[in-house]
Amino acid sequence: MNTFSTVCPICDEQREFTCADDFWHCRDGMSSAGCELWGCVTRERALAAALFSLVDRKAIRSLAIHEPAPVMRGLSLWLSQNCPGYQRSGYFPDAPFGDIIEGIRNEDLERQTFADRSFDIVLHLDVMEHLFQPFQALSEIHRTLKPGGLCIFTAPTEPQRFESEQVAFMENGELRVVGEPEYHGNPQRPEDGAIVTWRYGFDLPLLIQRNTGFDVETRRYQSRGSAAMGYMNDVYVLRKER
Repeated sequence: MNTFSTVCPICDEQREFTCADDFWHCRDGMSSAGCELWGCVTRERALAAALFSLVDRKAIRSLAIHEPAPVMRGLSLWLSQNCPGYQRSGYFPDAPFGDIIEGIRNEDLERQTFADRSFDIVLHLDVMEHLFQPFQALSEIHRTLKPGGLCIFTAPTEPQRFESEQVAFMENGELRVVGEPEYHGNPQRPEDGAIVTWRYGFDLPLLIQRNTGFDVETRRYQSRGSAAMGYMNDVYVLRKER
């Protein structure tokens, strides 16, 4: 068991982190329990490291930011506390889209109600693998970003997979799943979970370029300095042309 101290890229405070080995196999590894942001997990620190390398921590406070399906801890909580232009959304299919449900704006990411050029930054953590039409959602994000805007996200990229594969489909209102269905946590409906619809491989950046207006940069961290280490912590940085 390894324990080390470093500045967390989210709260910008010195924290103590513990991991089983130098590679840190858990993408949900936690920070110290005493963090006022309710702790954070590895992929959140990786996304924060990318975000704050691109946007100054002070400047981001004045920007318009959209985050779909946040778990209100770590980076999401920091943004909600420090950025007046931060807006979160969730998916409530039985309610009108665009309405506020339990303090969250109801949005279908594949058919958003936001106006064109609404945001400077859109970020999301592990949302893409639960969408039936992820590239339609990214095209909608492209539409809602201002020129020069950024979309930054994480999605589990399987280390032995080159070609991405869709494994769940909605056909005539019915769910069809290839193989054994897999569910992850759902912040809006924890009792139901969120089905995995895609398994992503190393071709994901190419698929994004082919199907959206974005250029793509991929980052993977093995950094004690940002407490973001291990596999399947890829961060995708998408830029809209000015």
